[in-house]
Amino acid sequence: MLMQRWSESDYQTMPWKNGGGSTTELAIFPAGADLDNFIWRLSAAQVAVDGPFSSFPGIDRTLAVLSGAALILHTKAEQGTTPSGAVHLTQNSAPYCFTGELEVAAELAESSVSDLNMMTRRDVCTHTMRKLLSGHYHIDAQGARQILLYCVAGNARLTTPETAEEVFCSGDLMLLNETHPASGIALELTADEGAILFLITLEFLDKGAD
Repeated sequence: MLMQRWSESDYQTMPWKNGGGSTTELAIFPAGADLDNFIWRLSAAQVAVDGPFSSFPGIDRTLAVLSGAALILHTKAEQGTTPSGAVHLTQNSAPYCFTGELEVAAELAESSVSDLNMMTRRDVCTHTMRKLLSGHYHIDAQGARQILLYCVAGNARLTTPETAEEVFCSGDLMLLNETHPASGIALELTADEGAILFLITLEFLDKGAD
């Protein structure tokens, strides 16, 4: 199985154009792609002030809060509804999925918030994001071509049928690629007490594409 690994020293942080926060790009595919031609992109953002999200037509997004009190998402669909129609995201919330075309404005409940943002190009691939806490997990993703594992806190260990045990800790990101076309990805993951990880599974619409 092909495996790639990044740590905090590999990531690049850049300010938002509107000055409302900063974004750290964790990984992008294919390597060397930019915001106009990526197939998928994983990033972490620091939201410092209220404001709108950027528009990404043709992109599906998933957002999870990593730190801070809460992020309240207001959409155009709320018009004419009560404020309770807004989406309140906290560290305990499940990852929230929405389209890049959706007009979203973010409101901070208290202080700044750090979030994890996964984006995939809708006509090429799909993704799912799952939060994992301490424990042992058997992952058998038959339809997956790639899996991303991002460790937010603590330590974890993983093994696959083809590789020895890999240990990773807070700030580490790992990309696993299927060994053969349509073979899927299987792994065993053990997360230590206090660990927080995100598992992102990527399935491609064209099974033979690279």
